[in-house]
Amino acid sequence: MKYWKTFSKILLSFLLFIGADKLIRTQTHGFRVEKTRSDYPISPQWEVESNNPKTLLAQPFYFLGSGVQCYAFLGEDNTTVLKLFKHYHMGPPSKTLQTLSCPRLVRRVRDKILTKRRIRIESIFSSACIAHNNLSKETQILHLNINPKDAHYPTIKLYDNIGICHQIDLNTTPFVLQKKAEPLLPYLEKNKDKAKSILNSLLACISHRKNLGILNGDRHAERNFGVIDGKVVEIDVGSFTTSPNVKPYEMHQLKKWIQKNTPELSEYFEQKYHL
Repeated sequence: MKYWKTFSKILLSFLLFIGADKLIRTQTHGFRVEKTRSDYPISPQWEVESNNPKTLLAQPFYFLGSGVQCYAFLGEDNTTVLKLFKHYHMGPPSKTLQTLSCPRLVRRVRDKILTKRRIRIESIFSSACIAHNNLSKETQILHLNINPKDAHYPTIKLYDNIGICHQIDLNTTPFVLQKKAEPLLPYLEKNKDKAKSILNSLLACISHRKNLGILNGDRHAERNFGVIDGKVVEIDVGSFTTSPNVKPYEMHQLKKWIQKNTPELSEYFEQKYHL
């Protein structure tokens, strides 16, 4: 009986811990500082020329959202977005896994996880460099830093989704700064009178990227594009690749949205949709 009571207490404590951890991850959208720290040495392929935006970084940033590749934080100026790259989704940090002593079978699983993480983050970093070097106007990137180095960035304050303040050393944390854009579809819903000019701007943006031989691998237009001062920009920086045969298939989702929400623009969209 005593054994059963002890076991029940341990099990209950474990379940409470799991439940509390899940609740915290839900409330914070999975944000943890260790997920954003660089596990990679300096590499020439990630080096870009970009002015140090010390003035823009001299402000606190507040949790804005969590995407597939990044956590986004909005600056106090309400015009600047700081994005921190997610180095992994679940599990312990890569450095912890690398130093973990384990049996051969477990080591193979661990190595597969580390390889998958490395390929993923290298793909994201490569995309960010394309966004910065080839599409800076289209993405409105203000600054990009991937390589960990002493660039004299300030230690900034980030507030997560539940208001906890975190101190982030940007010299060891890859990041990108962008101008804030309003998501495309909500903008169209509120500004149907400007829909034709926005569609023209969107098509011009995609056509320009297509002519450069650059593809956005994320098929969902509603999370790829935004609007700044009436002009469409690309807000997703983590899914770009160079491709000789670029097919802008992300327009499929937008076409469906137009047919459902603004059917009066469907014919106009079809006429213009020749990319």
